[in-house]
Amino acid sequence: MKNTNKPCVSVITVCRNPGKTIIKTIESVLAQDFDDFEYIIQDGGSDDGTLNTINEYKELFDKRGIYFNVLSVPDNGIYDGMNKAVIRASGTWINYMNAGDCFYNSTVLTDIFSKSNYPNAAILYGDAVECEYGHYYMFRKAFDQIEERMPFSHQSAFINRELMSRYPYKTNYKIGADYDFLLSMYKKGFFFRDTGVITCIISKDGISSLKLYDTYMETLKIRNSHGINGPSAAELTVKIREMKLKQFVMDNFPDFIKKMIRRFQLTVRKQNARLTIPSWEKSGKA
Repeated sequence: MKNTNKPCVSVITVCRNPGKTIIKTIESVLAQDFDDFEYIIQDGGSDDGTLNTINEYKELFDKRGIYFNVLSVPDNGIYDGMNKAVIRASGTWINYMNAGDCFYNSTVLTDIFSKSNYPNAAILYGDAVECEYGHYYMFRKAFDQIEERMPFSHQSAFINRELMSRYPYKTNYKIGADYDFLLSMYKKGFFFRDTGVITCIISKDGISSLKLYDTYMETLKIRNSHGINGPSAAELTVKIREMKLKQFVMDNFPDFIKKMIRRFQLTVRKQNARLTIPSWEKSGKA
């Protein structure tokens, strides 16, 4: 039975047929040394054995006294699944940790919520580490560029549940509904707070990473809906050509060439980071 006391955090994983990648996600949640949270998995109707994998962990969460809730029903995409999960959540803060992503280490929740209960903040965020072709580097967060791009990884964010319930994700956006939400909250004047904590490791296998052209075009649409001027016609022509070329590389080049290109880019940007990678991330790569 669910604890009637509302937890501090609701960690939510939305998935459909994630295979074994969900293991490191679950293990990173279970490993948190913070007890005041609940874990909700919203499965979109997996038929790849995911539910069997998930249920193997139920007893471990029960032993810790952490509410662990799993629901498997068809949905209309990841953002519809996120909206469905929020309805079942009771935490003060909502964190979305997608299948295949994980907390950076076992002290993330403690490091964030032992400092403050953040009474004036609507959205908390931290730093994120991205994993691409086995290489780890820091996500280039930039809150001051929120009108231009995603300012931080949504996996590193903790959103006030009442705010999330009042303004659910717009499911007409298939890739950037989280960006639209953050931009909407920024425009409405809600307070964002940087915790300064490295929060998560995110996989670059997500849809926004693979569908570069579609992501760019949807981002332009979102910015336009908020009255933000886009590039000039000439600039747009050049950018579209660039994005189509990148998409061609993503779709057609072998991984070892894409890996070489990406590592060269990271070296030029000086983004190569030496990071301590937790055991669940190492095992998840096997």
